[in-house]
Amino acid sequence: MILSGKILTMTEVGEVEAVYFEGPQIADVGSLEDLSARYPRAKRTSFEQITPGLHDAHTHPLWWGEQLKMLDLSGLSDPKAVAEVVAKKAREIPAGSWIRGAGYLFDIYPTRDLLDAAAPDHPVFLQSRDLHSGWVNTGALRAAHLTRDAPDPADGAFVRGSDGELTGYLLEGAQDSIHALVPKPGLAELEAGLRDLARRGYTATHHMGWCELGLAERLAKEDRLPVRLWWALDKDSWRGVEPGWRGDCLEVAAVKFFADGALGSRTAWMMEPYPDGSFGMGLDRSEFIRSEGEEVLKAGLGIAVHAIGTAAVRGVLGVFSELAKLPLPWRRRAGVGGTFLRMEHVQHVRDEELPKFKGLPVALSMQPMHALLDATLVDHHQPGKRYQAFRLRDLWNTGLPMAFGSDAPVAKPEILDNLQAATHNPLLEGQSLTLQETLWAHTRGAALAAGWPQHGLIQPEAPADLTLWEAGKPVGRVFRGELELS
Repeated sequence: MILSGKILTMTEVGEVEAVYFEGPQIADVGSLEDLSARYPRAKRTSFEQITPGLHDAHTHPLWWGEQLKMLDLSGLSDPKAVAEVVAKKAREIPAGSWIRGAGYLFDIYPTRDLLDAAAPDHPVFLQSRDLHSGWVNTGALRAAHLTRDAPDPADGAFVRGSDGELTGYLLEGAQDSIHALVPKPGLAELEAGLRDLARRGYTATHHMGWCELGLAERLAKEDRLPVRLWWALDKDSWRGVEPGWRGDCLEVAAVKFFADGALGSRTAWMMEPYPDGSFGMGLDRSEFIRSEGEEVLKAGLGIAVHAIGTAAVRGVLGVFSELAKLPLPWRRRAGVGGTFLRMEHVQHVRDEELPKFKGLPVALSMQPMHALLDATLVDHHQPGKRYQAFRLRDLWNTGLPMAFGSDAPVAKPEILDNLQAATHNPLLEGQSLTLQETLWAHTRGAALAAGWPQHGLIQPEAPADLTLWEAGKPVGRVFRGELELS
């Protein structure tokens, strides 16, 4: 088949007019006239623009598939408004049924009173947009046997009132006791999340933990993966797992660590305090990431570390600087720079840390779309520190590969939101990127971050994974050589 249009190859060739592919591999690129003459029997169709297949470089597809069935609380910042949505749901379902939802953003931690009034006969478990905190009612606390005597977990905290009682707000790992009670998502939710990404024009996604590998392996074995899947294992369940490809669509590639939490939940670990005097939460300690990371690398896996706050970014940079010096016999087979380490989010960076990025074998995985909602949170939680947040241009200038994604379900995996936020940074316009750079981070940059040097390009022998555009938005894709229109 020959596809023509404005084709962004993401190579030194730049733009071409036509691409010809046979089966799952690109065979030729050039002018439409030349390709039509060389392949006279090929079917032809045109699109406004064609790019290498889009990657969402940071998702939790299992959770995204699950959240597609939950209450959508996106854009709500008033606890009373959220409680009204819960009350409506409570009137529609049988008493005793769990009410689940996610997506809100609050400036303060609410108490369970509002949810108790909204759903007195239902256990309620809602999660913030970043998923790093949760809000429950008394029914949920009772179901989990949580009382004022419940100790805080090592990786989280129960928010308490002045009387020591649980308020119903849970930070980080304190949510685990509730997660243990609700129905667990499984194969259907994972497949639903991946199919939604495919429908949006993505041909690959980078999975960032908290899903049983066996589910993805089953889909791969049955040839049911609708996207190529780069897989990061959880830090607690990687030992004994063989790295590498399962078929041509699933690679077990890395291990995921968490240096801190998230800004909206006030668990992002900061060098300077929040207005309430807290500094957020350091989760996996630097010493642990360093020692465990060395074992991970020796086992043939890469490392991805979640780092949002300034203190977390500083700590992870120190760890990566040490790991990069190790005389390890194995190096990630990625292309430029031998990238085998990834920093996820990189959301708040001090001036002092910027020079430390250059030269490291690190890919920077970011989600510009989060700035669309986080701009007000930055001003609220870190007043006067806009210049430290979402430093897209400054980080681009380090020369390290940059990969863009959504962190779905933290945000909907909508490519247009990333295009808007990256090209018109809502915090500081000077930190914006060009449209070409933004698309590069969703294609070639993401492929380099995955360690897939043959991907993210439109050139002979590259995989026939393409995203097709009309009127500035994806309208279809080519995946493994098969044309799919939305």
